Amino acid sequence: MAKQKTSRKAFATTAAAVMAATAVTPVAAFAASTKFPDVPASGEYADAINNLVGQGILNGFEDGTFKPNDPVLREQAAKILATALKLDTTGTENYPDVSTDNWSYKYIVAVTKAGIFGGDENGKFNPFNNLTRQEAAKIIVQAFGFTGSTELTFGDKANIQSWAVPYVKTAVANGILKGDDQGNFNPNANIKRGDFALMIQRALNAVENAKTPKVESVSAINAKSLEVKFNKAVDDTKAKFEVKRGNITANVSKITWNKDKTAAQIELASKLFAGDYTVNVTGLTDKALTGTVKVENEKVAKIEFASDLAILASSSSPNSVSVGYKVYNQYGEDITAKTTIAATPSSGSASVDAAKGIITISGLTNPKAGDKLSLTLVHSETATATSKVLTVSDASKVSDVTIEGLYNADKKELSEDNKANDFYLLINAKDQYGNELKANDLNPNSVVVNSSNPLVAKATVSDFKEITVDGKKRIALKLDTSSATAGKTTVSIISLASAKVAQYEVEVKEGSKVDNLVLSQPELAVAKEKVVLPFEAYDKQGNKVDKYELLNAVNISSTAGSVKFVKDAKANTTNLVLDLTDVKDPTKVTVTAITPTQKVVNLVVDVKEAAKPVYIAGVKDVTTNVEKGQKFELGLSNIVVKDQYEREFPLTNKVGTSAGNYQVKATIPSTTVLNFVTSGTNSDTTQDTITVNTGKFVLNGKAKGTETVTLTLLDNAGKPIPGSEYNFTSRVSAADEYVSYEVKAIDPLYDDSKVDINSSQSDTDTYVRDVVVYGVLANGQKVVLPSSAYTVTSPTKGIEVIQPNESHGYQLNVEGAGNAGEGKSLVQYAKDATEAKGTAVITINANGKQLTQEFTITQAKPQVASVKFDKAKVDDGVAKVQHSNNDIKAANLFALVDKATVKDQYGETVTINPEDGAITFADTTTASSSILVTDYTSVGTANHTITANGTASVAISGADNGETFKATFNFGGYQVPVKVVIVDK
Repeated sequence: MAKQKTSRKAFATTAAAVMAATAVTPVAAFAASTKFPDVPASGEYADAINNLVGQGILNGFEDGTFKPNDPVLREQAAKILATALKLDTTGTENYPDVSTDNWSYKYIVAVTKAGIFGGDENGKFNPFNNLTRQEAAKIIVQAFGFTGSTELTFGDKANIQSWAVPYVKTAVANGILKGDDQGNFNPNANIKRGDFALMIQRALNAVENAKTPKVESVSAINAKSLEVKFNKAVDDTKAKFEVKRGNITANVSKITWNKDKTAAQIELASKLFAGDYTVNVTGLTDKALTGTVKVENEKVAKIEFASDLAILASSSSPNSVSVGYKVYNQYGEDITAKTTIAATPSSGSASVDAAKGIITISGLTNPKAGDKLSLTLVHSETATATSKVLTVSDASKVSDVTIEGLYNADKKELSEDNKANDFYLLINAKDQYGNELKANDLNPNSVVVNSSNPLVAKATVSDFKEITVDGKKRIALKLDTSSATAGKTTVSIISLASAKVAQYEVEVKEGSKVDNLVLSQPELAVAKEKVVLPFEAYDKQGNKVDKYELLNAVNISSTAGSVKFVKDAKANTTNLVLDLTDVKDPTKVTVTAITPTQKVVNLVVDVKEAAKPVYIAGVKDVTTNVEKGQKFELGLSNIVVKDQYEREFPLTNKVGTSAGNYQVKATIPSTTVLNFVTSGTNSDTTQDTITVNTGKFVLNGKAKGTETVTLTLLDNAGKPIPGSEYNFTSRVSAADEYVSYEVKAIDPLYDDSKVDINSSQSDTDTYVRDVVVYGVLANGQKVVLPSSAYTVTSPTKGIEVIQPNESHGYQLNVEGAGNAGEGKSLVQYAKDATEAKGTAVITINANGKQLTQEFTITQAKPQVASVKFDKAKVDDGVAKVQHSNNDIKAANLFALVDKATVKDQYGETVTINPEDGAITFADTTTASSSILVTDYTSVGTANHTITANGTASVAISGADNGETFKATFNFGGYQVPVKVVIVDK
């Protein structure tokens, strides 16, 4: 019984794994290291034989010859393949004609296990049989797992046995086998040792080539594009292309890959010119892959007539005819419109319209259908010409129209949601001669267009246009869907000449709309505030609806205040906001919503009394421990106040003596440890009160010890609010109490040296960072040390330590040198780096202890990072802007930034011009602003016009009192939306 071969699938996996681990030696590596007297050095076998012998895959005979013309025995082939593929030679096989003592036994075992060889119908291996050429094809294909196929052209291909045909096709496709000088394959002839060596070497080379990407070819495929073909699929995300013509680098406009990633089309920004173009591909291998192609200048290669017919002009007594033509370059591209040709008719005179590709022959005497005339077209530069005898035919008329289908450039579905997009019907139109027509041929004189249901979609005969689809010019009928409603309509196009009708059913799908709306109670609704109402909206299919445009179609109202859906552009969400700012007292407000499907939803909101400050909850962002002789400050921003709902209640802009204002009082039991500083002078009073918004408490560490400070809320008349007190402990310490020291983290230091040089060529110290040092007490509390308690130095080149004075402590600054506005940083950066590390060394003067603090030096230019409008200009994101004769200029909007607090990412103040939005940073660099106007809501009929939108010159004309819009300020990249309400005065 014949031995069963290992499954082909299993072997393919094994072979792939083996070959992946096999290092293939180039064919020239051993070419000169081994010589056989019967293998001529210049012969076709020499390189392959010497290379394979050098690798131990092949051997010569004992007499020193190779015998390249001798046949290959099956056992010899087994050894060659087992050695080349490094197969496992362990195991056993029980071929009756192969002794276990035979030198070839282990190799026969290896190729049998790998599925390369098998026994015959009697179970024999036949080790001493010669291997034929078709058998060699089969075992090579199986051994290396080659795929692919090609049609055979051998003169004797009929002699190849049917079982061998697919293997021979694959071997030829992979370049493993070739025919003889007469073009025959000789399938039944014995394979020669020399030919078998060539096959093995070609197979090894093919495997190696499959591992390493290579450029197989570069070719010009059109007037602006080159195509690079690779020997295998490559990673298109890593490939980088450079195209050169001589020493000139060409600009690449676009790279397009084929589906298999084996070829890339490189479209250049300009045409190809005569010369050698070299393409360098990097990112795929250690070295750049290179290919070169010789390119000619674009030239005319062919001129063709579009028809044998010369069409009479459309008039009662025509004296001219016309015929179409095309001009092609060497790449087959249509270059008619940009090519000048000469036209010579046998009678009359010819004029050429290159843009339309039409030649008109005029001056004819009574031309009629059936007349003959000849026409010659010549391109003089290339001597390209063509002639044709034309037959005069009746005037062209629209005869056949077909509607191919609905088209949208973004592949959107036509629905009520997408009706604002452009939708077309793609049209094919021909005249009675079968010639393709253009969009302007379809007009009121040639066709009639109608729609069975204009409410769904409309189309008229004036809506035919020429559009580009997949790179081709097409006739398209634009549909008017601006007021489309869900439904179907049939669009008909009727040819007046032939009475033929083309029809297409257009369906507008129903748009998404809110069907069910679920309103929920907010956690808290407070008078004089806005509250976001929780909601969920669903369409008829139960899908959640969250688009603002769909939610805004819900009719929603409230019995007090106002309610509406508000789009949060930053968070890309929509909120339902109940505005209670005009509601003064506790009440119940009913919110009613009616969905587009007429479902009604009610929600009763329990509105609580307006928020008021109830107690002081703590202090923040301040160190209340101080060293003896030093001071600390406590301002309104440091005092945490809570309202009756346990929410933080900022006192900013709410302190004073007017109705609705509050005050804060601070008291200490005595002035032994602490004392208040008022008007810059130490006071021995035990209390102080903040009565203005800019007020603050200043306490001086008078003596070593601990003191309790009590903060109390007062009403506008100075009367204490019961239960509002908050106590905190302040520790006044001395230098001998500190158990350790800490340095506050230093924020990134901006390297402004390029512009931070004044006219005297000295550093102006615009951007600096403070060095803050704490003494740590035994209980872990921190005390800010006075600058006199330590010394700061920096070993970092280019970092200046600014000495303390009355206005500040130690500061760090980047040193610069050079001319004004052209300074050069003294900081040393790594190549191409925009950041560097710096170090500050802090030495405690009393004991010599040293601390180091690392910080970042950055060249990142200042940018606007925060904008806080003056409340008088913009209150809670809303501003009132007065129109002037119904006009609003950009200056009216930029005026809103007057008195605004603007900071960059380094905390420095930024100046914005309230007239034109010009931005100036602390380092004197500048940026520009713009304003985008959206969401304009008109009162009555919309009469407004917006011009220069999205620029610094935006303007609105026809603005009316009460109209609103959203103005999005773009301050050099930082965007701030403001709702604008237009007022008369």
